[in-house]
Amino acid sequence: MASAQKQLLDALQTVLATGGTVAASRVYVDRVDTLQSADMPAVLIDEMGESVQPFTISGIDARTLTVQAKCVLAHSSTAAADAREFALAVEKLIANSTTLAALASQGVRLQNTRPSADGEVDRIYCARTQTWDLSYLARGATPDTIF
Repeated sequence: MASAQKQLLDALQTVLATGGTVAASRVYVDRVDTLQSADMPAVLIDEMGESVQPFTISGIDARTLTVQAKCVLAHSSTAAADAREFALAVEKLIANSTTLAALASQGVRLQNTRPSADGEVDRIYCARTQTWDLSYLARGATPDTIF
């Protein structure tokens, strides 16, 4: 079975790729290649780490996977405003996903959101990055099984 982290990342990718945002199916997990103009708009999903706390004395842990969803648009005169709208659509999809809520049974919570602009000459982009906590339960002996 895939790790719990991969299960959550795959579910997040599916929710966003099928949710009807301007990115359509351009939702990437752990992408290392630089986005080209033709690759945008897109959502980049990155794992930011995981915290683990004992939940019960019988070996069940409360785990929180922190992820970033970066909504990226090619630069234009309205890119900053467009990125806000794009991020709003992504936020609604994540917050209202029953699939994610079933896996992250201890909560799906938005930590923060921030704007940015970056890139090089022909690949300048505007983005809005959201940081999310996906909390779930797993037993220490079988960390790939989500409760």
